[in-house]
Amino acid sequence: MTRVLIIDDSSFQRKIISSILTAEDYEIISAQNGLEGLKCLAGDLPDLMVLDLLMPEMDGMEVLAEMRERGIQVPVIVLTADIQDSTKQKCIELGAARFINKPVKKDELCASVREVLGVKGA
Repeated sequence: MTRVLIIDDSSFQRKIISSILTAEDYEIISAQNGLEGLKCLAGDLPDLMVLDLLMPEMDGMEVLAEMRERGIQVPVIVLTADIQDSTKQKCIELGAARFINKPVKKDELCASVREVLGVKGA
């Protein structure tokens, strides 16, 4: 089963994203901030990560930078309320595969996950 790590400080957002992806038959791992998320990457790597940017402890940009520094190769979809083009560009430069604006839309999230994972589907 394909494993997706969701890193978001909002339990509400984690529940929404989790319910969408669970319904699509993905196994979900979740973390409430970047530090906790990086700990999840220390073991068996997920197939994909959905990452918020604005979080306490360690924000999403720091997670992307740390992943790059450690050579962690997990595809990342950034899901954030920050709509600035400069933020999007920096995320892409740090290795994010996709950038989606909140509030999350089921169809957009599912299509992005399939694209990033290279899965053809409905």
